[in-house]
Amino acid sequence: MMKLYFLGTGAGAPTARRWASSIAISVSSSYYLLDCGEGCQLRMSSLGISPLKIAAIFITHAHGDHVLGLAPLVESMSHHGRRDPLYLIAPQGVDRLVEETIRITGGGRDFDLIVKSPSDGYDDRNISVKGYRVCHSTDSWGYRVSIKKKKLDICYTGDTMACGEVIEACRGVDILIHEATFTQENEAEARSYMHSTAREAARVALEVGARYLYLTHISSRIKDPEDLVKEAREVFKNTRVASDMMVTYIL
Repeated sequence: MMKLYFLGTGAGAPTARRWASSIAISVSSSYYLLDCGEGCQLRMSSLGISPLKIAAIFITHAHGDHVLGLAPLVESMSHHGRRDPLYLIAPQGVDRLVEETIRITGGGRDFDLIVKSPSDGYDDRNISVKGYRVCHSTDSWGYRVSIKKKKLDICYTGDTMACGEVIEACRGVDILIHEATFTQENEAEARSYMHSTAREAARVALEVGARYLYLTHISSRIKDPEDLVKEAREVFKNTRVASDMMVTYIL
């Protein structure tokens, strides 16, 4: 059985309802993280996910709401006695953030951190991952995750405008996890910050032929998630708005 854990589904600063961006995927006995925002390891603990079982972490970009849980998690792995290497797939500079934070705070790391570029991808017995560039305000990547035994593909966009790069990289996926920071009434603001609306995410899902769309990276100004659902389902019916601590089982 495979599971998707939505650990944090907010945009920017965490709120009581939505923490910073992070998603976990479990395949067999291994876990994989997509982004690692503030509070990620607390959400993991609440859901019973051991830091020792994280095989690889995929970071989309270096904005704080996607990386500021990373150094504390790596340090906690050492506290728990980790010895197995950890793969970190991230844009340039993210590994320095981890190392400098641990050095300054006097922490330690008792295992190898194997750093790879998103363009290098990742492969193990459970999954194969390809990074692809997205359209955001800094060096930003999405990830297409292929689950080997299930022949199932998941595309995670991170932060991005709806753009051709995402469409080309995600064609034919089963599950599209697309940011939807705003509703359509704030389309101009979404474009200025290089984010997406729920309707734009739905159009991408329709274009790539996805089976299911999950919306995440939700602005704190969105008080009722049903506003996002209604907007997106006008274009793409199989839409859900992710919420913190939501777990999706894929048999």
